[in-house]
Amino acid sequence: MTKNNALVNIEDNKDSNITVTINQIDELSCDNIRRNCENVSKLEEDFSERLDYSKEILTKKLLPKQLQSDFEIVPKYHGNKVDFEASPITSDAYDKFPMRMNYTMKFDNIEEAQKFRENGLADLIKKADETGKPVEIPNITSMKEFLGEYENPVGHANKYGSEGIKLYICPKPLPPAQNYKIEIFNPDFSFNINTKLRLKSKSNDNIVLSNYESIDEPYSIEISLNDMNKDENGISGKFNIKILLKEEYYDSCNYSREIIKYNYLIEDYDNHIKISNIDLGKNIFSFDNCGSIKHKKSDIKKLNRTINLIDKVEFISKVKNIDVKYDLKEFARNEELINLVYCECIGKNYNSKKSMTFTDKIPINAETTKFCEQKNKFNIISQLYYVDLFGVRIEMKDNKLLLDNCLIESIKKTKKHYYYKITSNSIKFRVKKKKGSEINE
Repeated sequence: MTKNNALVNIEDNKDSNITVTINQIDELSCDNIRRNCENVSKLEEDFSERLDYSKEILTKKLLPKQLQSDFEIVPKYHGNKVDFEASPITSDAYDKFPMRMNYTMKFDNIEEAQKFRENGLADLIKKADETGKPVEIPNITSMKEFLGEYENPVGHANKYGSEGIKLYICPKPLPPAQNYKIEIFNPDFSFNINTKLRLKSKSNDNIVLSNYESIDEPYSIEISLNDMNKDENGISGKFNIKILLKEEYYDSCNYSREIIKYNYLIEDYDNHIKISNIDLGKNIFSFDNCGSIKHKKSDIKKLNRTINLIDKVEFISKVKNIDVKYDLKEFARNEELINLVYCECIGKNYNSKKSMTFTDKIPINAETTKFCEQKNKFNIISQLYYVDLFGVRIEMKDNKLLLDNCLIESIKKTKKHYYYKITSNSIKFRVKKKKGSEINE
């Protein structure tokens, strides 16, 4: 008779490290997951119960009793890996048991170590606050993590060792952005904007405010105060403000006009600068006579003319429902035509003594041939049906166009028409009256 001998005799191996489980399946084993892959909700429930149970056991086994009322050890996913971390369960957990690091540093010599011991950390903290960026603590060879006086059993350095871990000093959090109003003006012009500024960097003698986080604003703004000193007379130092139009707004006539005024005013000797905090309702900075240029009357007249020209372009774009991209050189080249179209938009007559060129076509016959062959100056009464401006064709309302002292610049002849170009330096544009069909004279 064949006798079967058991591989493991339980009774004789009570002190063995081998654990024997009979008729019990690991609910999260690979085989069990395969068998129950269609019952996903059951697998999720089993997994959640197992992790919840592990949280309870690990908290009781690993955390000192003093910490258990404020912390628990919980599982968290990091990619495809589960890590157990100490997590606060009360709002003042870290106030009662602040997180801290004990680390060991190694220096090349005693003098270097002594120098760091005196002000090394203070210098690193200062550098982090000034740059607004984390600064690495150098020469660390080992470290341990603590919650209050108690070692954190699931801290990264405590679980895996400190090799390769870097420790940084982070800058103090900067205050949130606040609403500011910037006003720059002189007796003739003004530039005003509202913006959100926040502290970008700060040191003992330098403060920088910026709107670099306000991505929807058309301007990039930076205000800096340098070499600041405080004495019995108040605060003194160097003030600088820089406002630039963002590239995506270069085509805007409105914002481009404002930046032209800003560039003029910031250089003007007679300027006044006020910067107010809208949230606090206080005037923060006030400066006078910051510019270095004493502008002449001709400079004022030139700027006024430029601003008026851009205003007219904006008005035309709205009335004629066209998209006009900012191009000051093109506006200047077509200033007379812009003035004429603007007057048509507001129902006003227009006279010009500046030379303008017009093109038209006429059918070929004896009379038109004689017209095209003349060499002397002549006058024409016609109608302006459209103008080509800003890269588009703009239809004109009923009008009368009186051109004096005309000269033929060029003629192109086809089978049926003469295409001619004439120049006049005496133009009278007459718009149609609002009532009736007569033309204003």
